[in-house]
Amino acid sequence: MYGIWNNIKKEFQFGIRELTKQRAKNKLFQKIGYDSYKWRFEVRRIPEEK
Repeated sequence: MYGIWNNIKKEFQFGIRELTKQRAKNKLFQKIGYDSYKWRFEVRRIPEEK
């Protein structure tokens, strides 16, 4: 699963969980628009919880 990582706050944001990086990126764009292109947002793999 992939989510949106905020490099400033050092946390995952927006509750986005998708199977591919591209889907996560598209979902972020739908949610916040062109602000999604800012450097602070990065698509990362969400660590598996046991």
